[in-house]
Amino acid sequence: MKDSRINGRYAKALFDLAIEQQNLDAIFLDMKFVKEICQSSREFEAMLSSPIIRTDKKQAVVNEMMGAHLNKISLSFLLLILKKRREANLRSIAIEFIEMYKEFKGIKTAHLATAMALDSETKSEFKTLLTQQSKKTIELSEEINPSIIGGFIVTIDDKQTDNSISTKIQRLRKEFNKNIYEKGF
Repeated sequence: MKDSRINGRYAKALFDLAIEQQNLDAIFLDMKFVKEICQSSREFEAMLSSPIIRTDKKQAVVNEMMGAHLNKISLSFLLLILKKRREANLRSIAIEFIEMYKEFKGIKTAHLATAMALDSETKSEFKTLLTQQSKKTIELSEEINPSIIGGFIVTIDDKQTDNSISTKIQRLRKEFNKNIYEKGF
């Protein structure tokens, strides 16, 4: 609980600064980059969370790795996080910032699971339909899950629409297991 508050406060501070400096989109891209680096490199996260490595060494590594790729505000923010010894929260802060940005811009992430890959036309139809229903811009992430046999499962926020063949089969099994037949004589 304590860490989530810390992450939210740091992300909110960066978000407010980005709006004030009219640099929100660039800092959003920077935070996506930071999140991807943290997720893809275990060594980087281990280095950041190591109590043995001094803060100035961590700052030098971050400056060397990300200095050329990040906006000046984002880089200064990362160095501030390191100075305040909150480097273990870096990925979570970036994720919080990304969520704040999406909420501010009216973007919803929809997760679409299908049994096989969809063509671009079907994806755009899904996106259009979901945009009309939610009245928000939809960012579609796709997953291929052969276990659903056919159909689709769409998840937006905490709402899920399950129109898969496997779920329909499970419902039929439950229905057949209920013995609705009663002897009449």
